[in-house]
Amino acid sequence: MNEYWVKIYPSGRFLQDLVMRFAVHQPTFLPWPGLIYKAMQVDTLVLLDQVQYPRGFSWMNRNRLKCMTGSVWFTIPVIKKGQGLQPIDRVRVLNANGWRRKHLMTLEHCYKNAPFFQEHFAFFEQLYTRAPEKLLYWNMACIDYIFRSIDLHSSYLLQSEIGINKAKGTGLLVAVAEKLGANKLVAPRAGKGRIDISLLKDAGITVQWLDYHSPVYPQLWGEFIKDLSAMDLLFNCGPYSRRVLERAQR
Repeated sequence: MNEYWVKIYPSGRFLQDLVMRFAVHQPTFLPWPGLIYKAMQVDTLVLLDQVQYPRGFSWMNRNRLKCMTGSVWFTIPVIKKGQGLQPIDRVRVLNANGWRRKHLMTLEHCYKNAPFFQEHFAFFEQLYTRAPEKLLYWNMACIDYIFRSIDLHSSYLLQSEIGINKAKGTGLLVAVAEKLGANKLVAPRAGKGRIDISLLKDAGITVQWLDYHSPVYPQLWGEFIKDLSAMDLLFNCGPYSRRVLERAQR
């Protein structure tokens, strides 16, 4: 440790006083602004790619955008029949039936008049041409693009990159914290009932509860619709998107 810090923080108390915040989230498709806001509050975001792919309705392969008629679903078809229970990182995309072309046409129809459409549409053209086989690759490409576009400086990792694939529930949170050397979990207040606070406390982890209030921003097509994909925010607000999200807790 630097001598300067030893003088100010005797007996290594400097290290004890350091706070490293982390959060976890599933790597969803075209994520909503709430995920971006959560990532803005932490040092490291861990995306859970080895938890079980949800049955039934899931944000893993779909999200909402806005068109003239209101919100519209963007869904990536995935192969589920005969696959049984599978982790997110093994789910494959059904690259057939012309859905990729339809997605691009719908994006252009809905957002061609948005102020920052041209800046971001090229990303989708490139991604949909590549057509990755795994859903995780689609989702991570979108997440990475959105994070870079909003100039997000927090680091993010996949669960598979830190070697945790068996822990569940609060035990998973503890395992992630230990791998990262983190000591403060940032989590939405709405999920408070699903976290064992005593287990976190025993592991030396405190919790910062997150209150996210969907910020209003300029949108095409009439009355504002909240909690769409963050791409709606980028198409409409471009480089001002980060400033919009910074208002989310006010």
